[in-house]
Amino acid sequence: KTFKLLSDGLTFGVFQLGSSGMTRYLKELKPSTIFDVMAMIALYRPGPLQFIPEYIARKHNPSLIKYFDPALERILVRSYGILVYQDDLLTIAHDLAGYTWEEVDKFRKAVGKKIPAEMKKQKEIFLTGAVKNGLTQSKAEDIFELIAPFAGYGFNKAHSASYALIAYWTGYMKANYPDEYMAAVLTADQGDTESIATFVAECERMGISVLPPDINESGSDFTVAGEHIIRFGLTTIHCLEMRSKINQAKHQQNRQP
Repeated sequence: KTFKLLSDGLTFGVFQLGSSGMTRYLKELKPSTIFDVMAMIALYRPGPLQFIPEYIARKHNPSLIKYFDPALERILVRSYGILVYQDDLLTIAHDLAGYTWEEVDKFRKAVGKKIPAEMKKQKEIFLTGAVKNGLTQSKAEDIFELIAPFAGYGFNKAHSASYALIAYWTGYMKANYPDEYMAAVLTADQGDTESIATFVAECERMGISVLPPDINESGSDFTVAGEHIIRFGLTTIHCLEMRSKINQAKHQQNRQP
């Protein structure tokens, strides 16, 4: 149910996956594993964004999956042969070019900063190590040219995994406990007028009624008042009232000479 929710684009209010662009790509991708969610979180940012269409195409058509060199398959198999994570770059330098892990971190910093002199030095070290490990000179140069630009925008795999897990949890809650989840989301943003309005609209789209505040029925927070029914929280009224007063005070200050 969670992956169907993501595939259907019902991602509004889901951690990291709620933007319109991400939603569109998820509908095209039809994620089926947590690794798909991880990859999308890593790719949906400036730089690697360009690789999303290829990632989607390879998922749906395995015949398109190819590796620049057979040695890269064990590193990139989870991402269909596409360079997705900063960790991929580090592993390639370690496994194919013989870098130690300490040298790998220096390599990451040097290539990421794109200092010409340091880039030239690292390229020589990489090519020498890769050829020593069995690659041809031309193939080593091709791989270096493939990974060097990626150093500036590669996303850390640990961050992607952590974000993807929370994204899955929130998607699971929305898919399986929609009333409770939307009540919690509304409560979390109860001081933000615009967010409240958009989440109420999402509730309506989901077939959940958000009833107005009632002195006898409402609690402090938004609460589930029945099947597909949420009752407005009283704290929200106080938060919105305070925000209104603050805005009025700022407006009056701005009008004073």
